[in-house]
Order: sequence, then structure tokens, then C-alpha cells
Amino acid sequence: MPNLAGLSELASRAHLRKVAPVVEQALTTADMTMDAIDGIAVTHGPGLVGALLVGLNFAKGLSQAREIPFYGVNQMEGHI
Repeated sequence: MPNLAGLSELASRAHLRKVAPVVEQALTTADMTMDAIDGIAVTHGPGLVGALLVGLNFAKGLSQAREIPFYGVNQMEGHI
């Protein structure tokens, strides 16, 4: 059986490294800037807690900094 604690730690670290570049790339690909964003949605579970917390806190911080609404979404619904 895999070591889930170790997997969660690796996922969390990868999310920390990649969350900002992924957001920047998404904006570039969509030919948009943050000024065009009027709300932020982020998955909050179920899933690996550490990785979810990285995304959740990044989204909350961005929401507060930009003064735009923040919406939590079930991760399974987010995949759909």
C-alpha cells in the first residue's frame, strides 16, 4: 500500500511550486489579465489535504487582494 502521507507531502510541494505559474499560463492562453477576472472558484475537497490547502489559500489570497468574490467547489464536481 502506498504511503499516503508521503504522497500528500509531494503533492503539496508540487502545488506550491506550480500554482502561480499555472494561473499565469492560463491567463496568457486565454489572452486575459487579472483585471478581467470578476470571481475565483477553487476546489476544497475531497482530496489530499495539503494540496487542497495550497490551492485554497492561493485562491483566497488572490480573492482578497483583488477584492473579488471567492467560491468553494467540491473537487469531484470541479472535474466534471
